[in-house]
Amino acid sequence: MGTNKIPKTLNGNLVLILIITIMMVTHSHGFQLEIRNELSGRYRKLVYKCWSRDNDFGWRQNWPGQYKDWSFAISLFHTYFYCHFRTAYGRVDKQLVASWELKQECGDRRKCTWVVKKDGLYLRQWKTKFFSNKYGNERWNVYIEHDVLKKSWS
Repeated sequence: MGTNKIPKTLNGNLVLILIITIMMVTHSHGFQLEIRNELSGRYRKLVYKCWSRDNDFGWRQNWPGQYKDWSFAISLFHTYFYCHFRTAYGRVDKQLVASWELKQECGDRRKCTWVVKKDGLYLRQWKTKFFSNKYGNERWNVYIEHDVLKKSWS
């Protein structure tokens, strides 16, 4: 009498369910995947198709300066996207893994940008440079983009 017990129907699994629920809520943040066309030269049209286990985004085409992005939540583990890229310079079939490690590699905590250029598919990384005035009482930062070639056209 007077003691609080976990109901027998849950058999002590209430704590486990609570922990899993908290982990899922805290580890499913919004994330954005962006594909940007930066082709130059005579043949500049990009045609691509991307899909995941749950969604098929169909075939799309972009001209230079255009981009397409998708927003979704990253699960506790990984979210896999597969894409076929086609240009007059060649083709690339790439698995784009949206994971916590990729978010770190991109440098921007909310978005990863894949850039299509004349020589292949790049992952755009962002680096932060910090500046201050000569007295040190004013500070600001600038984000600098840096593209890393991930796969050449075949």
